[in-house]
Amino acid sequence: MFGKAARPAPPTPGSAPSKGNRTSITETAPCQKSLKLHVGQEGLAPIRASVLAEFQRQAILPGFRKGKAPVDLIEKQYAQNIHEETLSRATKQACEEAAKTYELKPVGPFEISAANFSETDGLMLEARVEVEPAFTVVDYKGILLKRPSLTVTTEEMKKALADLQESMTQLVPVGEGTEKERRVPALDDGLAKDVGFENLEKLNVHVEAKLREQKQAAQTEALESDLCDVLLQRHAFEVPPRLVVKQSERLTRDFKARLLLSGIAEEKVEEEAKKFTDQLRTSAERQVKLAFILDRIATKESVTVTQDELVKRLWDLSQRWKKDPAEVRKMFDAQGLWPSVISNIRQEKTMAWLLAAAVIEEASIPADPQPTSAIGQQGQRSQHITGKK
Repeated sequence: MFGKAARPAPPTPGSAPSKGNRTSITETAPCQKSLKLHVGQEGLAPIRASVLAEFQRQAILPGFRKGKAPVDLIEKQYAQNIHEETLSRATKQACEEAAKTYELKPVGPFEISAANFSETDGLMLEARVEVEPAFTVVDYKGILLKRPSLTVTTEEMKKALADLQESMTQLVPVGEGTEKERRVPALDDGLAKDVGFENLEKLNVHVEAKLREQKQAAQTEALESDLCDVLLQRHAFEVPPRLVVKQSERLTRDFKARLLLSGIAEEKVEEEAKKFTDQLRTSAERQVKLAFILDRIATKESVTVTQDELVKRLWDLSQRWKKDPAEVRKMFDAQGLWPSVISNIRQEKTMAWLLAAAVIEEASIPADPQPTSAIGQQGQRSQHITGKK
């Protein structure tokens, strides 16, 4: 019913709490810590002295050159500003010190819910922060996976060619009336020439090659997806709720953009997106969990990102966006995007490492009695489906 007080790890040399400071930490929810922080007068004194010195250096008062006004006059003139700046810095320092001393690993800012100051007791703070989940990565080497076959089956060829025929369908007049019929072209050399090939055999070769390319891309995606499924099954833990909310919002924005690009009317996008709220949230939680798992594995296996890899990613993104690399770099600097870029590269390298360490078996190839190159060789007559225009 009540949160269990966390037992702080013994402070390491150089990380002991500042003199006069006290901290108590309670786990109030998964990945959430509540803190009570006390910064005594002994801890506030050096912070206030530093703030006062800065005000003195910058102050311009009548009768004194900049930075030459007496300290007591500065204190009197800027008392409230000095007090507020001192408490602000003390609050920030106390939170950072608690995070370092007790290895909290925050994933977001500290939220201050109460702050009380008195001349005798100093500063009393109550704060809350979301932290990284506590879990250990296990059994991630040698994961058994099945590699989907790249073989193009007769049925897949037939469907692809049928789709091509369907795309070439025309409505042609019937007699003298207004009635028209839907005419599907024959699968023969004539159709092949209509789409730019010498004959049906050359068309078959092209279609088969395209299907194999698609299977190659799908094969990599399937291996990565199956690998992620195994990692999630072997690591059960809660994740910070606000990270899931942020990721869900990001996925929702992307989904709405795709709906608009697909031709959905703008006024219908919101209604359509709401149908997928639960699905998008599930995907967001999955992605956040995977990010933590991959990060822990990367740390354990010393997966790092080199300067050359960062330069290459900058160049690749510049080419994709058709922008000057210097302009993209300036944008990354201004928006603080480099940590995200580094994290993405590190996760990609970790995924590649896991696939290389996996045990991958080849999936069985389905029986296919007819060579794909023979499809349509006998020719097919045009099919007619009569209908009104």
